[in-house]
This record gives sequence, C-alpha cells and structure tokens, in this order.
Amino acid sequence: MSKFKAFMKGNVKEAENASLKLDRFGEAIILRPLSAGEADAISDRCYKNKVGRKGKQERVFDAVRYNREICVASMVHPDLNDSDLQDSYGVRGSDNLYNEMFYFGEATQILEKVTEISGIDISMDDEIEAAKN
Repeated sequence: MSKFKAFMKGNVKEAENASLKLDRFGEAIILRPLSAGEADAISDRCYKNKVGRKGKQERVFDAVRYNREICVASMVHPDLNDSDLQDSYGVRGSDNLYNEMFYFGEATQILEKVTEISGIDISMDDEIEAAKN
C-alpha cells in the first residue's frame, strides 16, 4: 500500500464550482477554481517589459490584467467565448466581453469569489490563528 494513496489522482476530491448571483442578471454565474499551473501561466503572461531608469528594461507585473485574466479563466457560465454573447455586447474576445459585461463592483465580487474557491483568499494570519486553535 502506497503511503501516497490519498494523493493519487483517482482519490482526490474534485473541486466544486461555485455560483455567484449578481443583481443585474437573471441567473447566477458559475465559476471554477484555478489550478496552480493555470494561475502560473496567467501570471507569466501578465509581465511586460518597460523602459526604466537610464533606458534599462524592467519587467513589470500588470496586476489589473492578472485579476481580469483569472476571472475570465474561471468563468464557466456564461461562456465568454460564445459568439452570440459577444455579438450582443458588440465586442470580440472573452477579455473584452468581460470588461464590457460586468460593472467594476461586479468584477470585484467575481474576483473575490474566484480567490475564495481557488484557496488564495486565506492570509497567513488566518492560517496561524487556525493552527493555534
């Protein structure tokens, strides 16, 4: 019997999707948790080179783009790649649809839910407090 049996893919519980009801829409949106690999790939895409001091190139992280991309990647329903949905908002591309479809406050709620279900909303202080109890 393997000492890693609990970690074998077949023995791991599937992560559950979460629904989030936004007031403006008649039904809830469905979000899925992101894997570490997906988040890393998105993170890599969110760096850009920028001219810094004395003309030297610097890598700068675009946090706004990162937050938007993890939300778009997490969205299960509605399908942001659906051409009819994009047509209804007059845009092309899932990122553009996300930006057009959701208000700032709604986007903030989506980001909070994505970070919660992906397990990155827990601060180190929360973990220390839980360990104490």
